Amino acid sequence: MSLEIGSLFSDIIPTMIVAWISLLFTIWFILSGRNGVRWLSDLAKVASDPSIKGSGFSPSAFGKKWYSNFKRNWLAAPNNISLAVKSAWRARERGLAIFAGVFLSSLVITTVLAYAVGLNQGFFQFSLEGEVFDAKLDFQEDPDGTWEGRTNDSLLWESMCDEITEMDEFSDCSLVFGRQGIRIDGFFDDSFAVPQPLNVVSASGNSADWGNVSWDYQEAFENGPPINDGRTIRFYGSGVWDGDLGERHSDSVIFGQWPSTASDAVANRSIILPSKIASAAGSEVNETISSLTFSYINGTYTFEEVEKVLEECQGTIENNIEVGRIFCLETFTVTDLKVAAIYEEGAFANPTLLFHPVMVTDSVLSEEQKLTLMQKDHAYLGLAVDRNQLPTSSTRDATNWLSDVKDDLESVRGELTLEDPVTNESTLIQDAKLPRFYAVGACSEDFSEADLLAASEGKATLVCESGDFALLSVEYNDLISGTITFLNIFLGIIQVFDYILVIPIVALSFVVLAYGLILSLEQRRREVAIHRVIGGTEATLGRMMVLEVFAIGSIAWAMGFVLASGAVEVVLRAVGFLRFTDAGDVDVNPILSGGSTFLVAALTIGWAYAQGRNKTKKFLRMEIDEGVRKISRDREPYYLLHYLTFGLGILAFVESWIQSNGGFWIWGGGGIISNFILNSVILLLGPFFLWIGGALVLSQIGATGPQILNRIFGWSPAISDIRRGLRGSGSSKSVSQLSLILLLTLSIVTLAAVQGHTGTLVDERTTNAQNGADLKLQFDTALTEEEARSRVNQSIEVVDDDDISGINSMTSVANIFTQTKEDSIPLLTWVVFDDHEDSLIWDRQAIPGSDIGEFAASLAGSGFTAGDLAEDSLDDPLVGTSLTLEYTTFVINQFGIPEATGTTETTVSYTGRHQWVPGFSAAETNSVILIGEGSYRELVGDSSADSYRSSMWMFDLCDESEKGCQDALETLGADLRSRQGVVSASDWSTAHEQNERNGGLIFGTPGLLSMMFVVAALASVSSAFVFLSLVLSQRKRELAILQAIGASPNQVVRLVLFEIMSILLVSMLLGVTLGLAVAESFNGFFGVFGFIFQLFLGQSAPIDRDLIWPWLEIIAVNGLVLAAVVVSLLFTTRRALDSDLATVLKGE
Repeated sequence: MSLEIGSLFSDIIPTMIVAWISLLFTIWFILSGRNGVRWLSDLAKVASDPSIKGSGFSPSAFGKKWYSNFKRNWLAAPNNISLAVKSAWRARERGLAIFAGVFLSSLVITTVLAYAVGLNQGFFQFSLEGEVFDAKLDFQEDPDGTWEGRTNDSLLWESMCDEITEMDEFSDCSLVFGRQGIRIDGFFDDSFAVPQPLNVVSASGNSADWGNVSWDYQEAFENGPPINDGRTIRFYGSGVWDGDLGERHSDSVIFGQWPSTASDAVANRSIILPSKIASAAGSEVNETISSLTFSYINGTYTFEEVEKVLEECQGTIENNIEVGRIFCLETFTVTDLKVAAIYEEGAFANPTLLFHPVMVTDSVLSEEQKLTLMQKDHAYLGLAVDRNQLPTSSTRDATNWLSDVKDDLESVRGELTLEDPVTNESTLIQDAKLPRFYAVGACSEDFSEADLLAASEGKATLVCESGDFALLSVEYNDLISGTITFLNIFLGIIQVFDYILVIPIVALSFVVLAYGLILSLEQRRREVAIHRVIGGTEATLGRMMVLEVFAIGSIAWAMGFVLASGAVEVVLRAVGFLRFTDAGDVDVNPILSGGSTFLVAALTIGWAYAQGRNKTKKFLRMEIDEGVRKISRDREPYYLLHYLTFGLGILAFVESWIQSNGGFWIWGGGGIISNFILNSVILLLGPFFLWIGGALVLSQIGATGPQILNRIFGWSPAISDIRRGLRGSGSSKSVSQLSLILLLTLSIVTLAAVQGHTGTLVDERTTNAQNGADLKLQFDTALTEEEARSRVNQSIEVVDDDDISGINSMTSVANIFTQTKEDSIPLLTWVVFDDHEDSLIWDRQAIPGSDIGEFAASLAGSGFTAGDLAEDSLDDPLVGTSLTLEYTTFVINQFGIPEATGTTETTVSYTGRHQWVPGFSAAETNSVILIGEGSYRELVGDSSADSYRSSMWMFDLCDESEKGCQDALETLGADLRSRQGVVSASDWSTAHEQNERNGGLIFGTPGLLSMMFVVAALASVSSAFVFLSLVLSQRKRELAILQAIGASPNQVVRLVLFEIMSILLVSMLLGVTLGLAVAESFNGFFGVFGFIFQLFLGQSAPIDRDLIWPWLEIIAVNGLVLAAVVVSLLFTTRRALDSDLATVLKGE
């Protein structure tokens, strides 16, 4: 990800030039339109009042005047702009404030917009990596209707791939027996969940323990629409084993090899297993599965057709309440399958084809089985799009491209004749959208495009007598478009979140610009007065000053835009607060469109021009008193509105604090406001009310800093001789504005630092919860503790890294089925062994109470905890409630039937609810109870406990917070993943990097927070320097008067130093305090969006955001501001003192 020089000159700069010229024409159009309205108004006055005609007004005179103004204002614009630039350069000190405001606003707005573009591109490309099929091609007609456009011959259907792969848009194609045909009107059509897949029912073999495998797959329901909750199976035709489809499938293989050709798959009767299935069964590569039984759909019914189901269905009846359908399932069995490979189950991606299937060559199916599956609509063509042709610059371009592909495949334009059944009159429709027919089979080469079009129009019937032949019409179900639809919604929420997050820094840039304009105009008092005295008109002066603003704004906009375009890729690479990775594998080119570039120009240059024009007019409409003083009428600030805004902000802060602390005084964890909508609005808008209202109110206190410190330190001899000069200090408007700028910038610095470091901590805690330990290993077979320890020690010796000297501790989580003695409630019971807290990284949020040591001790002492669902099944027991658990052991008798051999029991005491267990998701632990090793031994006996075996073990190896440990963990994890028998090896460091990239987008937004911190820090330092210089320059006359009445230069320096430093210190203290309060208030904002993401993604409750206070960064920025102020004070004050007193007093 990088901005190349070629893109700068070929894409960015030309777009900027067009946007800048468009802005010029827009300004001209607005001004001309306003003059046109005035002209029409004058015409109306002339028409209504005849006395006005004698004034000499005429359209021709107006036209000449308009042309004269156009010639003077616009044709001379290049020369005027050149003069304005030279004038701005000569007086660059006053222009710095304008430049800073436009530059900051251009930099921030461009970065945010380009960040959204880059995020869109990156997510889109990442989403494609997890998909093996890009589209599912079904028959357009339903099998329950006419069979026109369909075939039952799987060979004819598979031959359609020849025509598909000849198209430039597709690179590969294969026949697949799996999910039924999807014929819907859109991605969110209710009928999307009705078509069912093939499901594995059972498997058997001599080597693996298939009785230990559960073919239920509840995770499919939790991570997608409620289509099917069983483990699916697909039977692949000849096209999937090589080419692009073969390469995509082989990328996820961890053991064995993906069959390289169809002949290999046929000869070996290949089957490819998901890693969790292989692990549960203890199956290995090259093992034989004697038989595998799978189900298919023999009939689909609504709930109103119950009697019909009972009459017709000879198989298994299954209800899907969420979909509102009843399915009749029949089964087939295939035999003698050989495990060719085991693949790692990845993320849950597009749900169209469902998730993580068992994959088998279709050669194991008999012709009768294939015919039945064809009849029951279980066959489709899986397609691979040529992704080199797919536009990935934006989802909009990709959507348009895919939409064209879909239209070309499904339809053709032709003539359609409609007949009225009443009058028998015919209507001919030209260029109608008709189903496109494809000829496959023996005579496919004999029919031209014209023949196929005639068949689509119903004008011809195509018949072949030389062999098997079919005319097919297809339904193109695009998986990529479904992914794009999801991404657009998901990224839309993220972008709204990000846009709201950066409102303060955008607002700050506009405030800096507005105050910069005011101070710049104040600097030009003498220049304007002289021009007015020697005959300069208001129009001439206004045009000169506005052009200067426009010229400075244009340069600042261009520099900010180019810098942001280059810096946004760095923002996208953020993996933590002020932490960035190297460029990734995904090629992102976040270049803004012409419309977005124009928007940035309009919001920065246009707004500066409008503000400059407005403020210049107000500035010039003044009376001249002795050529130097202005008389103006300043509007009184709306102090009541300031205090009201501040009050709403304080309410949001208190509400967020109460909720984050689980309640306070008379209020519970829900806070003061019980209404969800009103509470959400307060939490979303409250931080901005607090920031804006707090800055406006507290700046009045900051401006009185000299009086405050004078009262505190007035006794000191150091300021005794300047005390009188401090009495009126801090009262000027410019000083209040300086205090306001400091409050705004420093509060944003504090907000960004606090939330940035908090987001980094959230990523670490998320990794602790997900990975559970330094290293989490999944083996292909169950191992004892010593066997697992031995395998890890072998890798540690091979890696030979000093940061990992050995295994500090290790543990596992066992699971058994128990039931309550009184009510026989079945419970899935998990077991943590003694000293588990040494290996598992527990979080205080996950356990009842806050002390991990006490929690571990309670489990060791016959305590138990329950997940949310388990707690409900036990009728919400109170803490301390005793519960007797029963455990029954079984053996398989000679008839293969489980037979109970004995029952044991133990009594446990309820200690509270757990949120999750380290290394497992909250969804998995919701329905379990957790007991300790002592209770486990009472249930299974010491012998079984001592010989405990598990396929999953977790290890503590080193201090994962240290960089050396993180690198060593990555190396060790990579070595273990390459070893035979290891299904997966998840190390803390790799998981943490992934969480920083993914989780940070939602809860940390590290790139934008880092940008806010850097920009606000620079703004605070530069604003303090520039604005203070301008403020002190305006006080030359005041300083000269002090010298004239006898003040020494040392006294003047101390007076100014004490005054400004007083304002600075008080404003800094208030700014940091305000920033801490806004950061706390923003926690409610993060919580609302966290709830939205939880609903949208079906995730468990997010990690609590316990704020981190990074005092080092806050003190460093404040120190830089202090240094900038001291330098500015000394520089400006010394320059003022060195000026000639008579000249200053006379000139001012």
